[in-house]
Amino acid sequence: MSEYRNFRPRFHFTAKYGWLNDPNGLIFHNGIWHLYFQHNPADTVWGPMHWGHAVSRDLMHWGEQPIALRPEGDLYIFSGSMVFDAENTSGLAKTSEDGKLIPPLAAFFTSHLVTRHLESQSLALSYDEGQTFTFYPDNPVIETPFRDGVLLSDFRDPKVFWDEERKHWVMSVAAKDRAAFYSSDDLLHWTQTGEFAHGFREITNVWACTDLIPFDTEEGRKWVLLASMENQEGHPEPRTMYFTGSFDGKCFRPEEKRTEPLWLDFGWDNYAGVSFNDTGERRLMICWGMNPRYANQVPTADSGFRGCMTFPREMALRKTPAGWRLVLTPVGCRELFAPGLRETAEAGRRIPVSETSLLKISGSKGCIRLFNEDGEAFTAELDPDTVTIDRSRAGLADFHPDFGTEAFSKRSTKRAVPSGSPAEITLIYDVSSIEVYADGGLEIATVSVFPKKPYTFAECDGDLKLEVTRIVQE
Repeated sequence: MSEYRNFRPRFHFTAKYGWLNDPNGLIFHNGIWHLYFQHNPADTVWGPMHWGHAVSRDLMHWGEQPIALRPEGDLYIFSGSMVFDAENTSGLAKTSEDGKLIPPLAAFFTSHLVTRHLESQSLALSYDEGQTFTFYPDNPVIETPFRDGVLLSDFRDPKVFWDEERKHWVMSVAAKDRAAFYSSDDLLHWTQTGEFAHGFREITNVWACTDLIPFDTEEGRKWVLLASMENQEGHPEPRTMYFTGSFDGKCFRPEEKRTEPLWLDFGWDNYAGVSFNDTGERRLMICWGMNPRYANQVPTADSGFRGCMTFPREMALRKTPAGWRLVLTPVGCRELFAPGLRETAEAGRRIPVSETSLLKISGSKGCIRLFNEDGEAFTAELDPDTVTIDRSRAGLADFHPDFGTEAFSKRSTKRAVPSGSPAEITLIYDVSSIEVYADGGLEIATVSVFPKKPYTFAECDGDLKLEVTRIVQE
């Protein structure tokens, strides 16, 4: 019998059975939020990639649907995006029995040829609200390109959106060490228009899951370019970098000269986040809440799953003394925890928590600690200039040689507000996933923890004040 207990989060989405990684095809369509995801339904480790599918009406409660896309032989279905071709620009709409036009939902994905590690961009079409798909017969819509006389081996994760200003479709693709941009009038024929590489010689990771997102600010429209990268030597977290700048319909240009990128999340367990399409003025995203370094070994297989998503996050741009920065806030926490039991405390007094608890912390300096009777604990520390997370005593760590090391146990980030500013911190504890949002979401951390027994108390010190709302399971 395994020593591991059930570590399945209650509110973070997980597959009913099997492996889950990158979110795919995020779209809001006809009142339904669609979350597709990289999925191996046959095992709890990475394997032949499918697109799993889940739907929600509130971004908090998800219902898993049948598999949306399945691999074909040696072609795996890697990550991608989805758009609704409302104006039938592709000419691929169908006609219903009563004569109405049925425009397709168009899923763009990377066809990954396992035997040669070659990748191209392909298309599948749905006429039944994203439940079933038919592969476009003339796939791929973008062939594997050449670079320096050889076929590019890492060319993946197409993110497609409609550019309303220029009246055409745009696709960003992760092309090894840069983002490549394409445009199309019909979703079928694509022309490369530009590319962007960060130019930091010390950061040589392969890029993944690029995304271009517009924001309207008091200084006009600004664009954010996201790109994820797996672990770099000396950096234990799988990092998602971002840049603020402009986009002219062809290419992205950053507005800041920097010695390194901006980072989306300073925790160890945030990767491959992308935004939803068709959300109006709102900008929302979901990320994979796991680290590729140890994702195949986390102690959740006995519960029938590996991998979870983060909470959905609303994005905004905020002007700080250092420049424009992304702010991320969890969606739906107030509604989700409204039925819970609420209790407050000053520093020095502990409060009961359940395995699904929402913590609100205010003050300017001190530690917040989640712990159980065996001394296992997760700690977040706030001081005038930094936020620090520490899972060195949080629970199980021997399932992977890196997990319990110092690099994977304690991390700090500089606060993006003036030194000593009072802080508001939101912390979500959901069985084996912790999310920390500090300074209104300017600094965030996603952390996996595996305590042998659930954390049962929270306490703080310094000048911090604590409010806990806990959901008590029947």
